[in-house]
Amino acid sequence: MNSRKILAAATLIGVAMAGKTALAATIDATYSGSANFGGGAVGYETGWVAPNPNSSTNPVGVGIGGDTFTSANHSYGFSETGQFITWCVDIYHWMTGGTVTYNVDTGGDLAAQLSSLRPGSDSGETRVGQLLVLADEVYSSVLTETSSAAFQLAVWAITYGTPDSSGHYQINTTDPGFHVDSGTANSAWGVLANQWLAELGSVGNTGFYTLTYLDDGAQEITQDVVAFTQATANSNSSPIPEPATLALLSFGLAGYGFNRRKKTGVAVDGKLSNSWLGSL
Repeated sequence: MNSRKILAAATLIGVAMAGKTALAATIDATYSGSANFGGGAVGYETGWVAPNPNSSTNPVGVGIGGDTFTSANHSYGFSETGQFITWCVDIYHWMTGGTVTYNVDTGGDLAAQLSSLRPGSDSGETRVGQLLVLADEVYSSVLTETSSAAFQLAVWAITYGTPDSSGHYQINTTDPGFHVDSGTANSAWGVLANQWLAELGSVGNTGFYTLTYLDDGAQEITQDVVAFTQATANSNSSPIPEPATLALLSFGLAGYGFNRRKKTGVAVDGKLSNSWLGSL
């Protein structure tokens, strides 16, 4: 292939990929119940957590687990099938039904939000990093009602809890940042969540995931959530480049081809989820 052809091909790829990233960063999504991992909705476990929309200190009974959303917008990696699972990162609002317009934001946006809500030794960036580590290590095993509830508890502990002296988050009854009642702490999903949190960063990855933060902006009519998307075919692969990275690579190739041609003159040849009982 001569340099003119490679320049044209790379430019077209770059424009296409850049166009994908330039899509309006919103999505209309409809809440449709508990997490569905491919075999139908698994349901929610019941527990008591605080803070919540009713109180900053007194636990309230909620359904704990991931949520399923549907959308006619298939432009994003997490929504390409029209259905996706989310996890609540907003314990101050109830989940609402119907269709909501979410801003499609990044982990950096979530980090800024968490830093303002939970100022302290653990920054928002650290917490988002821990969420990604949690997903990399255990997300592929989250397939049941119990594991779904455990994952949601672990997400809340990381986003709002207080790390102990060793830097680990815990599901317990005393942490003012995020705590549960004794029944929830001692439940199968509470114990599993604590196991995952204790092992955070010390066990092998089962996959590599990206995090998308969906927030309703100034509306504040529903919960903000996150979605995890597997970024590789298997845990031994390098993460697939983001669209913006591919676009830059394409333009880089185009520039390289042009530069080679110029120099040589010859041709050259990738809740709370309805989590809260009631309408959380």
